[in-house]
Amino acid sequence: MNYLDSIDMGLALTAALINAAFVLLILTRTSLTSVYVTFLLNCFTAMIWNFGDFMEWKTNDRFWFYFSLIGTGMIPGVMFHFITALAGLKKNRILISVAYILSLPFALTSLFALSHPGRIRSFVDGLVWNALYLTLLIPLLVIGIFMLTAAIRRSNSKAEISRLRYILIACGIAGLTGITELLKGFKVPMIPPLGHLGSVIYSSVIAVGVFKHRADYDLLAEMRTKLDMLNELAAGIAHELRNPLSSIKSATALLQERSDTLPAGKSREYLGLISEEIDRLDGILSNYHRLIRPVKLEKETVRINYIIERTVALMRLNGNALRIELNLSPEIPLCKADPQALKQVFINLMKNAQEACGPEGMLQIKTEYRPPFIRITFKDSGKGVPADILHRIFEPFVSTKANGMGLGLAICKRLIDLNGGTIEVENETEGACFTIHLPAEDDLQP
Repeated sequence: MNYLDSIDMGLALTAALINAAFVLLILTRTSLTSVYVTFLLNCFTAMIWNFGDFMEWKTNDRFWFYFSLIGTGMIPGVMFHFITALAGLKKNRILISVAYILSLPFALTSLFALSHPGRIRSFVDGLVWNALYLTLLIPLLVIGIFMLTAAIRRSNSKAEISRLRYILIACGIAGLTGITELLKGFKVPMIPPLGHLGSVIYSSVIAVGVFKHRADYDLLAEMRTKLDMLNELAAGIAHELRNPLSSIKSATALLQERSDTLPAGKSREYLGLISEEIDRLDGILSNYHRLIRPVKLEKETVRINYIIERTVALMRLNGNALRIELNLSPEIPLCKADPQALKQVFINLMKNAQEACGPEGMLQIKTEYRPPFIRITFKDSGKGVPADILHRIFEPFVSTKANGMGLGLAICKRLIDLNGGTIEVENETEGACFTIHLPAEDDLQP
């Protein structure tokens, strides 16, 4: 290799190290929202390509050439996803999926070429691989640049225009220099391969654009998360309100149509149904309010065992037929928490256990001290949580009950989180087991 080749390989190593540094920075210093995840994928594929090329030059081992093409193969899909993510174009999920599907064969053939010499390796070494790759890369790049340009024209925000311009400039550099690298295989004269130089510039420009506007990207990610949650909550509320409203409408229509002929007992029945459904509507709105309203906790030093005992006594007084077995450790330390919030959590878990087990069921409540946490378990004798919703059971509007609103456990999780603890669930041989961890007062940080 000549002097220019040595410079090019030095740039390849530089690009690999820069992208490795960005990968580390993203993993340790960002929230790993969609913007940063796609940036991470972009840096990772560029790192594989550049490092593989450098190692092939250094060792003269063909293994590293095929290794580098694994990263190269995924670049079109990852870059297209990267452009749409940073431009906030979520509606192009079909195009993103197509881009990944079309990129995957390039990466896979390069991977198989590592260990399967013969036709696969001949295909990867040949001009057809390069031609097909260019056929994919150029249209995706043009579509991505068109999307960015359109987004810039639509935007009225100077900050957003600045963010998008960084992406547009970087992608233009990456596209043009990447194409020169591919044209090397076609032996096009007078066009030097500039892919590794472009990778250095592209990665640096993107990093400046992303981290310069990091606060904006974090805010956008937070807003999108909140909007998604609000959409889900709104859909759930609409679904839950529809049933009682339908019942009220039907009962009211019957009263209007048959008011002159209905016996007094039947009229009272319909009016009672209307009253019950109105109470149900009020309960739905009350639970929704508890879930979304700001909660002002009044933390104080409490004894967990005492709160559990009082809550159990209250449930028994209200006619809860569930058999409750207490196994409360006397060595539980004090805890700094809001007693009313904990009481509400315990009531919700006991009611859930009663509905899951029936009047003949049993609930075991156990406390123990596992420094630095107080561990509280609620283990019932029911059928457990269905496996398909187990990982989502604390999300709003996820319920195992036919008429359940799915807000009780979401409220429990919120209240435990606000008290500095955690709540988890798992299925056991018999029934479900909810486990709460609360920090003991002696272990609380000042």
